[in-house]
Amino acid sequence: MKIATLGNAAAVHTQRWVEWFRGRGHEVEVWSLERGPVELRAHALPRTPFPGALRYPLAVPALRRELAVFGPDLVDAHYVPNYGLAAALAARRPLVVSAWGSDLLVDPRRDPLRRARARFVLARADHVLADSDNLAAAALALGAERERVSAIPWGVDVSRFKPAGGRESGLVISTRMHEPIYDLPTVLRAVARAHRALPALHLAIAGDGSQHRELEAQARRELPEGAWQMLGLLDRDALAGWLARAEIYVAAARSDSTSVSLLEAMACGAIPIVTDLEGNRQWVAEGDGGRLFPPGDDVRLAAAIEQTLARPDWCEAARLRNRQVVETRANAAINMPRIEALFERLVRQGGRNV
Repeated sequence: MKIATLGNAAAVHTQRWVEWFRGRGHEVEVWSLERGPVELRAHALPRTPFPGALRYPLAVPALRRELAVFGPDLVDAHYVPNYGLAAALAARRPLVVSAWGSDLLVDPRRDPLRRARARFVLARADHVLADSDNLAAAALALGAERERVSAIPWGVDVSRFKPAGGRESGLVISTRMHEPIYDLPTVLRAVARAHRALPALHLAIAGDGSQHRELEAQARRELPEGAWQMLGLLDRDALAGWLARAEIYVAAARSDSTSVSLLEAMACGAIPIVTDLEGNRQWVAEGDGGRLFPPGDDVRLAAAIEQTLARPDWCEAARLRNRQVVETRANAAINMPRIEALFERLVRQGGRNV
């Protein structure tokens, strides 16, 4: 297939997605307003000096011209309000729109204009991909037709993300980006609380983002020197290595669909302690594979860390359970070919009858 992928070239999920389809022998070209790694070979769309929401529709004339030259069999747009909108306005078919989470779970709730924008994009997509049941339900609630919505977790590479032997006692890891929706301040407050009872506790924070400096300053204020470290952005092998060493994975996201970071932690054997959200409950429940806490509740998160480390036998059982869940339901080697097959059916049938 000739696939035109529209997405944020700087986002690791976009990069992995394109890498996978190219690895399967498809001809994939990428268009993006954001600058990505050189090896992605993304085509730069024009960036205008206007607010972010306007930049994407204003790039549509250039996008149309370039798509006409490339002649894709299918357009593959990621994230509904920006590249989904650009793809819908470009009016090239068949069109698949992939929702990532906040684009349907949060953005349309902010005001009627954003809600109308989401409805516009979903109504023009030949198929909508969601990575969780709650994200698929959000698409349906916004008017997408049931037969044109699929809930397929992208999954993880279980040959790379796997247990690797001994774990570092007391190591807690966070791998979400340093953005407000992931609420890392709650993680830092909770680990500071738990550290008073467990002085051997050590927090490793991977990732980067707009709140990085504030989070680093908070860590210095609330945790002793040597009890935390910032790892920065990690490549996949380094990330898998840290997750395989960690006893606990923590995530305090305020909204989520299927978190790839959660699946990576489960695959590597780091016990998840995550917010009590529908997207997380699709993978773990309280006491069944992990621990849940209310969003923003650092007291409950701290207690969950202490309780988890006090029960090593339960942790071992949870690790076995989580690995089996990922291998069965979130194995990229199984799930990505399902998405590929959906693309191929759309191309053969010319659009909506999938």
